[in-house]
Amino acid sequence: MQLADVLDADRIVLDLSVSSKKSLLEKASSLLASAPEGGDAREIFESLCQRERLGSTGLGHGVAIPHGRVAGQAEVTAALIRLLTPIEFDAPDQQKVDLFFAMAVPDRCSDVYLRLLADMAERLGDAEQRDRIRQSGSPEALLKLFSD
Repeated sequence: MQLADVLDADRIVLDLSVSSKKSLLEKASSLLASAPEGGDAREIFESLCQRERLGSTGLGHGVAIPHGRVAGQAEVTAALIRLLTPIEFDAPDQQKVDLFFAMAVPDRCSDVYLRLLADMAERLGDAEQRDRIRQSGSPEALLKLFSD
């Protein structure tokens, strides 16, 4: 399974304005729940918050990958959010975060989910990839970037 298999242009939001981690996780939950195979938005939100309590999913360089296991989630779904103004996200480098790749994962899922997380972390760990994401003009262009 590839990133493009779990991400859809309808779940990519560019230049969103939010003021807090909570607001960002609420928006991500709503996007993840909007997928045909998505679970309940409230359950997704609670799962993302529970994961953040274990430790921030901020990676550094303005990137975070919030994710969580959700009962009733049929398949892995993903959303990508690029913020207009970065927010505090407790990243290890203390930089504010503007790129978020969120995933909701079925309870029973393991290997696929871990491979997708590793793939996204590797992509977002690359400065050139981050620049492309930050400069992309449309959800479709970003989706194409993840398909390549």
